[in-house]
Amino acid sequence: MGYAAYKMAIGAAAIWAALFCASAFAQSNASDAIPPAVNTGKNWEVFKETWTEKDEAGFSAFVQAIGRSNCSSLETCLKSDANPYRSPVDPTLHGDCADMAYVLRAYYAWKNGLPFSYQKSMALAATRNEDIRYSTKGNVVLERRQILNSVANAPAFLRRIGWEVSTAMFRTHPINGGGRGHDDFYAIKISRETVRPGVIAYDIFGHVGIVYDVKDDGRIMVVASHPDNSVSRSTYGPNFMRSQPELGAGLKAWRPIRVDGAKRSADGSLQGGTLKAADNDALPGFSMEQYFGNVPATSGVWHEGAFRYQGRTLRYYDYVRRALAAPDFAYDPVAELRYGLRTICSAIKTRKVAVDKAVRARIHLKPHPARLPPNIYGTYGEWEEYSTPSRDARLKVSFIELRRDVQRLVEDVEAGDPGVSYNGDKLPQDLADAFEEEKESCTFTYWRSDKTRMRLNLAHVMDRLFELSFNPYHCPERRWGATGAEFATCTDDVTKTQWHNALRFLRYQADRTYDVRMDFALNELQPPMTATPEEGGLGIDAPADADIRAYLNRLNGVVTAGSTAPGRIVPVDYTEN
Repeated sequence: MGYAAYKMAIGAAAIWAALFCASAFAQSNASDAIPPAVNTGKNWEVFKETWTEKDEAGFSAFVQAIGRSNCSSLETCLKSDANPYRSPVDPTLHGDCADMAYVLRAYYAWKNGLPFSYQKSMALAATRNEDIRYSTKGNVVLERRQILNSVANAPAFLRRIGWEVSTAMFRTHPINGGGRGHDDFYAIKISRETVRPGVIAYDIFGHVGIVYDVKDDGRIMVVASHPDNSVSRSTYGPNFMRSQPELGAGLKAWRPIRVDGAKRSADGSLQGGTLKAADNDALPGFSMEQYFGNVPATSGVWHEGAFRYQGRTLRYYDYVRRALAAPDFAYDPVAELRYGLRTICSAIKTRKVAVDKAVRARIHLKPHPARLPPNIYGTYGEWEEYSTPSRDARLKVSFIELRRDVQRLVEDVEAGDPGVSYNGDKLPQDLADAFEEEKESCTFTYWRSDKTRMRLNLAHVMDRLFELSFNPYHCPERRWGATGAEFATCTDDVTKTQWHNALRFLRYQADRTYDVRMDFALNELQPPMTATPEEGGLGIDAPADADIRAYLNRLNGVVTAGSTAPGRIVPVDYTEN
């Protein structure tokens, strides 16, 4: 649907504007106290016809507390001190990113006596035989499950969610993705009134995050679960790729619902009634800005629109930060580098959790399958649970984008850009010092195949970034890109070595390609320079520049050999991860 149709969909706000006015999305409300529980047992009784401003603010505070905690799985998040509703009747829940998004919303609704509904079944928007999680034309809602009055066993209902939802639920057109019913989400304007904790961040490459904070510098903090049940924190950026409206990418709020025509029983709970959902034109925060820009193109083509801020045209992700940042915010190149490296460090350590899980399960000791999955980025079973291609791709994007951002900020300082603030007189040296300090503070160890531990730091990972194996059937040394003496303890056989060599072009690739067939045998894989993807030529011929340190060395006139010192073997200590 083009921009003209979008404009036609915008009308006057109705009753929903009164219930969910712009102030309901104010960031200040996210710090409000989380209200006490209404339901304390297994029963889910609905006492409120609709989610009010206070309920949405409470949900924001609830999500923010979860995100700011150090919980490392959906289970530990709900059992941690960050969750004031935790109780002995709560179920033990596990789940990936889609599960976490829906479960947190449902859990809050249960505890607060609110109605809840979710889309439990989806259909392809276009008639085509393809994986609905990665459909090329998006999806529409087919069936819903809802709680309007009560459910006797809320824990069982929550467990059921994990079996019925997937990232396919988020892949909907903002205007007509609801099909004959309604979509659980709606696209929002980029502002501090709308982007708040609890908002969904959807990446079309099969990942969903939940916004838990918006910083004064405009950064959007996101928490997400993964197929291995680990929970990570990251920043919204190019790792959540912008895409066409049909795929529903970007930031979305939960669509308001209400129960119409219900009666109240003696205890105040609702009986009967029907579910109603707010239309887009009744929601003050609804906007197609993320798709068409805040200055849409006259052609109506979504990606030709511009993002303008204070008279300047910006990249989408820069626009998001500027629009959400405090009025007096200016980029500090050194602070940006430090923050970016710390974010990458967190991603590295969550990757370690995933690799460790595969090693503990002894997947690397199993024979290598005869073929790759149909697509390594979106599959099922053992490969999905233990491999890391999507996680590794996001890590590569983070390094590549930070390398580009640092150079751009240096150039902005040299050009006197008022949006950048640096008060020193030795920017190249300050940046190099910041890199070294952050590198040294980001260390971790992994277990080699002989049970000795290898200590690495952030720079080691950067240097071997495109040699990190995403393949769970490879030894831990290969998973961490080892060479030389560090690699000597690897237990991989000749066949696994051949697989590693054949997959190097896929390791060079930072983009996730879900529409490419990949279920090739070893002897069918070809270099992408000599064969098409359909012929087994997977990946790209060379990786992008992700070497931040090399760029900083050039700024400082330093000639380097390019590789950091190897990792260090450390004594066995079973008390340290």
